[in-house]
Amino acid sequence: MKSFTSLALLLCLVSSTLADEPPRPRIIVTTDGETDDQCSMVRFLMYANMWNIEGIIHSSSKFHWKGNGKDIPRHKWTNESWLDRQINLYEKVYPNLSKHAPGFPTAEDLRKLVYTGNVENVGEMEKITPGSQRIVEVLLDDEPGPVYLQAWGGTNTIARALKTVQQQHPDQITRVSKKAIIYIILDQDKTFNQYIKPNWPEIQVLYSRRQFGSIAYAWHRFMQPQVKQYFVSEWMRANILKDHGPLCAAYKSRGGNFISEGDSPAYMHQIDVGLRSLEHPTFGGWGGRFARLNEKSNVWPGAKDGDDLNEPILRWAIAFQNDWAARADWCVEPYERANHPPVAKVQGNLDIAASLGQKINLDATGSTDPDGNELTFKWWQYSDADTYPDQVTIADTTDAEASFQVPSDIEPGQTIHIILEVTDKATLPLTRYARIIVTAQESKRHAND
Repeated sequence: MKSFTSLALLLCLVSSTLADEPPRPRIIVTTDGETDDQCSMVRFLMYANMWNIEGIIHSSSKFHWKGNGKDIPRHKWTNESWLDRQINLYEKVYPNLSKHAPGFPTAEDLRKLVYTGNVENVGEMEKITPGSQRIVEVLLDDEPGPVYLQAWGGTNTIARALKTVQQQHPDQITRVSKKAIIYIILDQDKTFNQYIKPNWPEIQVLYSRRQFGSIAYAWHRFMQPQVKQYFVSEWMRANILKDHGPLCAAYKSRGGNFISEGDSPAYMHQIDVGLRSLEHPTFGGWGGRFARLNEKSNVWPGAKDGDDLNEPILRWAIAFQNDWAARADWCVEPYERANHPPVAKVQGNLDIAASLGQKINLDATGSTDPDGNELTFKWWQYSDADTYPDQVTIADTTDAEASFQVPSDIEPGQTIHIILEVTDKATLPLTRYARIIVTAQESKRHAND
């Protein structure tokens, strides 16, 4: 009877999730197969239900290329079979993963999405390849966008795809420019600056040239001690590397310590945890926060929170490490023995048009937890994402119900971002969010409610 009840509860939760679930982001990954790409891919596969994956494409970079067996020698290239091996390991944990959440693709589904792109040399974009053609196919299809093109290595396979559109489908340039969003890690060849930027100025480009480094090879230089403990051997062995199935066991470490996942921000940006990070580059989320290069550009480099370029990622690090650890449990544990994220629910609209002096009441009493865990609440102002330049005072910041008053000096159109964190009380506490954006209206001063 107990197992039947658990199954019935899971089916109820799944159907409810599917009914409420917004469309999943469409993504295409390009990867050069470096060590940190392989680490990023393990986590990626454990979150594979969060997106509509349209392609996983081998590409080159200034650090890794395959050569052609003739005049171009191989340079630190990892044979494409590394990805096949990881998908084989994913296949072993898929039956258990899929008990915890809907939407995980089968291993066979993933194998059909693996392509080889422009891998022969750094920045090579002249050859039309199966990988570049897959990108063209997705960009030209009739499905809605956006399509997130992630460059874990160089941008050359993406550049080749865009060049094919430019040459063979010039009437589609405007539509593709609106449909594609490129997320670049480091900019690892010259094709972005030499081809994409001058020829495709309307495409939105999230340009993590340095911010990704907060969880890349030099991560230990950027983290405070309270964050660093979630990346060292003791935590990694207990929560990821040991007794969590073959996919986690294959995760590369240095003596048990985290090595690097410099490419993970490219897809963490598209994990929907309630931060609304896909609505605008300046909002920020697990994959970082961005600011427009200039008024005429659609390139958005990493932005600082305060004076710290790493804070837009590291402020969420404990939460996303615990979340990953919970997914590691999903690989081996039954539903009732694992933890699942709470649901942060705010009464009323998340976008509020407010008058000067208006009292804004915040109510998260409708938040729930699928495992029945007790919840804690935290309300805070994400002032770095605001356009209002000063602080507001939030009353009852750790209660389910809070409030604040719209300042009298706010200018019409300026915004205040209030973040709700809902965390369950569990051994591995999990957090989900809601973001309330208050926009000042042109009006007379509002009497307090």
